[in-house]
Amino acid sequence: MRVSKDEFDQLCAAYDAAEQAGEFDQLFKGEIHPREGPNKEEFLHSFSTGMKLYKSTFLKIYGYELSYPGYAEKALAWLEMLGCSKARAYYSGVVVEFEHQHEKELKSAAHWYKDQCENEWENMKRKAVRESRKQREVEHLKADLQQKSDRELLILLQMLKQSGA
Repeated sequence: MRVSKDEFDQLCAAYDAAEQAGEFDQLFKGEIHPREGPNKEEFLHSFSTGMKLYKSTFLKIYGYELSYPGYAEKALAWLEMLGCSKARAYYSGVVVEFEHQHEKELKSAAHWYKDQCENEWENMKRKAVRESRKQREVEHLKADLQQKSDRELLILLQMLKQSGA
């Protein structure tokens, strides 16, 4: 959405007036709200005997593992202690699936980026060729003009003047 110059000036004036009135003085001095949701330790201690384990549970473990190496081992050992003997196999399956999908997405992005780079390179080469042609044309015209006699140059100048160029 485009804003006209007048609208922009009005908005700027309104913001300036609000700032002068002190309306922004307490803008960033509010209470800091703690983040919602469990942290890695609360998540670990939320595991209990007989709980249902979902793919999202193992993805969270993997996510914490990326930031806190060793977390997955700690979580999987805790799950095994609670009686989930297949926790490692489930975790491995989820991680392999996630990494495979992630790798596909990275390859797709890399392919797209490669195509963008190649297109940009081709455009730059075409532009350089056009500029080179123009430069050669200018050089040719200069050489041609330098070959002409004064009389020929005067005639050319009169013709250009008559054509309005």
